[in-house]
Amino acid sequence: MCQLISEFASDVGEFMSQQNIENTRHLFKAVEDRDIDGVLAAYDPEIVIRDAESLPYGGIYRGFEGAKQHINGAAQTWNPLQPATERKMDAVFLDAGDYVIVLWRLRGLAMRSKRKLDLPVASVYKMRGGKIAESQMFYADTVEIRQFLEDK
Repeated sequence: MCQLISEFASDVGEFMSQQNIENTRHLFKAVEDRDIDGVLAAYDPEIVIRDAESLPYGGIYRGFEGAKQHINGAAQTWNPLQPATERKMDAVFLDAGDYVIVLWRLRGLAMRSKRKLDLPVASVYKMRGGKIAESQMFYADTVEIRQFLEDK
C-alpha cells in the first residue's frame, strides 16, 4: 500500500512538473507574441511579480491588476526597442519542483544609435496548481540596461 501511494505521489509530482514547465513556456511565447491575455492566463490570480527597482517598470506587482500594470510598463519600455527579430528570448526551462527556473536573453535595438542589447537573465517562478504564483527576474547587468534605455 505504501509503495502504491509513493508511486502515485511520484506520478502526480511528475505531471505537475510537466504542467509547470509547459505553463511557463506558454508565458514566454505570449511575451514574445505580445499576447497580454496569454500572459495573464499563465498567472495564478494572486500572482506576485518582482522586477528590478532600477528599471522603468520595476517594483512589486500583485494580482491581475498589478500584472497588467507590469505588462504595460514593460511594453511601453520594450516594444519600440524590440522588432520581431529582437523578441526571441531563447529560453531554457529548468524543473525545480515547485519552481521553474528560466534562463533567457533580453534583447533590444536602439533605432537612433543602432546600439544592440543582448544580456542574460534568470527568472524564478514559484508555481501553485500549475500556474505562476510568484515571478522574479535577475538581470545580469541593470546598469547596462539603464544605459541602453537612456541611449535609445
